[in-house]
Amino acid sequence: MLYRIQQIVFSFIVMMLCTQVMASEDARNAVINVVDRFNVEIVQDKEYLSENQVELIERVSSILSPVINFDSFSKKVMGKYYRRATNEQKARFAIVTKETLLEAYGGSLLEFDSSKIKVLPLGPQSGREVKVNVEFATDAGALIAIDFYMEVNKESGSWYLSNVVINGINFGLTFRKQFGIMVQSNKNNIDKAIDAWQKSLASNEG
Repeated sequence: MLYRIQQIVFSFIVMMLCTQVMASEDARNAVINVVDRFNVEIVQDKEYLSENQVELIERVSSILSPVINFDSFSKKVMGKYYRRATNEQKARFAIVTKETLLEAYGGSLLEFDSSKIKVLPLGPQSGREVKVNVEFATDAGALIAIDFYMEVNKESGSWYLSNVVINGINFGLTFRKQFGIMVQSNKNNIDKAIDAWQKSLASNEG
């Protein structure tokens, strides 16, 4: 009887591990799809897009929108100030964050070498997020390590990007600290902090 119980428990553990592995691979496949689209639609068409900024932003938005919930991302960036913000301020912050990030960082994609973009095999995982490591190289030869943290949407079952770490810099945490400083420096005026946030992101353009 004890042996039978052990068999059942072991089978259950194996089943759970297999489910986790499959889920992790689904997250990695979502990243592979994004990277492939970046490569084909952006990097390999860089000469044309470098002269057509509007279309560049449209393409980047088309690629990222299915895997980034900017409302959720903005909530994380606002941190403790999210509860204090009005619905209008939350909506404005999400729009400003999306539009300004796309404009500020879209051009950096044109610097990648399309032959040196590699999604690495999954490493050990912990927690609800799945970390997918991707290696990039610029035309100048600089190596860039990007960790995509993916989280599943319980309602849709789709995988969404919840955070990005670039060369060891946690952008989600960095943005949250920056916005907190802006709120404090503007005497807790969230509207003014959003204005400062928009200018700060835009200053990174190019």
